Amino acid sequence: MDKKILARPAYNLDNTKLEEAMADYNASKNDLKKLEELIRIFKEAYVIVPVAFPKKADVRILMKMLNGVPLKKGENLPLFPVTVTDSNGNKYSPVFTSRDKVQETKDFPYMIRVPAAQVVENTLKSKANLAGVLVNPQTGGFVFRKKAFETDFSAQTSKRQVKKVTKEEFLVLARNTVEKGQIPKLLFERKGDFVRELEERGGEFLRELYAKPYGDKLPSPYATEDFSTMSLNINEETTAICVELPQKGLVAHMARAAYIVWNPQTDEVHYYMIEKGLRGEEDVLCNITPEGKHQELMTAPPTGSELTAVLDLIREEKEEEE
Repeated sequence: MDKKILARPAYNLDNTKLEEAMADYNASKNDLKKLEELIRIFKEAYVIVPVAFPKKADVRILMKMLNGVPLKKGENLPLFPVTVTDSNGNKYSPVFTSRDKVQETKDFPYMIRVPAAQVVENTLKSKANLAGVLVNPQTGGFVFRKKAFETDFSAQTSKRQVKKVTKEEFLVLARNTVEKGQIPKLLFERKGDFVRELEERGGEFLRELYAKPYGDKLPSPYATEDFSTMSLNINEETTAICVELPQKGLVAHMARAAYIVWNPQTDEVHYYMIEKGLRGEEDVLCNITPEGKHQELMTAPPTGSELTAVLDLIREEKEEEE
């Protein structure tokens, strides 16, 4: 998301009342009256929602929608929902209560300001089998389960419908934000400067990056010694950094290792990961493109052969371009 767009007046939201209601409900140990009040406040609020547009969208109309400018008759673009998935495969509609809760990531390239009531309606009618709405997924997260919006509170059911994201769920969301968003974004922006800082600061640099999604209120589970980096000057045109990532809490789709390849002469960079496979399946060699696209490339090669496989893929890609 372009921070310049996010700074414009259309995104100037004050959802203090909503945020206080979420905190109040969390502290109440599932008080149904507080839940009913929380949902009422949420439906009356405006929120920032990640969306996707058609590839060949009219830029003028797109910019109007991003800036909250009223559209003329006939000026409209279809919006495609963006979802986030937890470690159990449950899909949620992500929303943000304010621009301060949004961290830079290519996972959410576009965002618009919409009534939360519309998000609720879309979630209930979605054919994507959504589990609910995830509020502020990058900074702690609060889940509205889908059934909470369908609950008859007059029946005073004691069944819990809304809860905070579990520690395990947030761990997956936070780690994917760093591995698939923050690190490749910084790498492709800073290139050689990023590589040099990684070489100089190693584990401490990575610990700081992995701690960012946790903010000031939640402790990060990772220490400097959980990361290991090794820099290899293979030739004048190739410097490779092999990164061993934290193994504790590792689940499917998390990266257990990363490989960054840099050409000091052209400042070209590449970013690859070895991601843990699903239970009973092999790990996968993936990459992130400069455009932020995540690609599964092949079954992970045997331990010790990963860097060779990465360099072969880069070489083959260059040969195809020539």
